Amino acid sequence: VENLRVTNACKYCDLTDAALAGADLRGADFQNANLSGANLSKADLSQRPMEKRTLSTNFESANLKKTNLAEAQLVGANFQNAFLRETNLQGADLSNAVFPGANLKGANLKGAKVDGANFDGAKFCNTIMADGSTNDSGC
Repeated sequence: VENLRVTNACKYCDLTDAALAGADLRGADFQNANLSGANLSKADLSQRPMEKRTLSTNFESANLKKTNLAEAQLVGANFQNAFLRETNLQGADLSNAVFPGANLKGANLKGAKVDGANFDGAKFCNTIMADGSTNDSGC
């Protein structure tokens, strides 16, 4: 966890059950990381403004099973091929986030902001959507 705080990167690392609630992790790289059971509620995982561009938080192919991301700031985050099964995303800001190939089975997105989010190719089953409806399209 300390290495993540210093480098803002945790590729292929194990953060199982990590306590990162409220942390400033804007633009962090979690590619292929294991964050299952971690608490990232109210964490800022949105884009980090850089000099001439923005750096999006990267969860590509990460394991986020049962991770708590309630009310987290995830604007523009990359969840390509991420495993988000049973993940709590209630009230999270997912504006402009991308989910191609992500597994959202059993995830809870109730009350999440999804303006501009791209769920093309995501897998749903017993997924509670932002409006409170259940999406079983991939069961």
